Amino acid sequence: MAALSRSLLGKSIDERPEEINDRSVFGHWEIDCVLLKKTKANVLLTMIERVSRHSIIRLIESKTAACVSQAIRALQKEYGISFDTIFQSITSDNGSEFADLTSCLEHTTTEVYYAHPFSSWERGANEQNNGMIRRFIPKGIDPQSVTPEMVQRVESWLNHYPRKVLGYASSFDVFYQYTSSHAA
Repeated sequence: MAALSRSLLGKSIDERPEEINDRSVFGHWEIDCVLLKKTKANVLLTMIERVSRHSIIRLIESKTAACVSQAIRALQKEYGISFDTIFQSITSDNGSEFADLTSCLEHTTTEVYYAHPFSSWERGANEQNNGMIRRFIPKGIDPQSVTPEMVQRVESWLNHYPRKVLGYASSFDVFYQYTSSHAA
């Protein structure tokens, strides 16, 4: 039972402000990795914004802290000066692939929170999103058959899918409303 007492990699989800928990403020994300096969090669890095349900999916080389950090740095470059506004916080599990998340984001204002070990329900939006991704990229698929173009199509479908929780708007529309109204 030693694994159950595994310590958190950083700031606990218990320290997360209520505005994040109740989804009243835009810019708070959940992050996870989705294995394609039992190997840790060719993994999907998935992120979902808690208010808009906007998804970001990246195909990364392996389920390692270095590959996750590289993907996060690419997002920093992609979003530029808007990164700190769009990514106010990121909540992850305690997987070793997220061990460097806090240091990767140290030059930003982005807060990093870690869910309790073995508590996937604390990042429910991400888990549900991963289930939707599995409709298109099922568990056990040959990792070599998953291309960046395929991942982009899945991301686009998720972001343009009308969601009841959003009044049947798409997450793309809601995300765009928030990002365009908060543009510098």
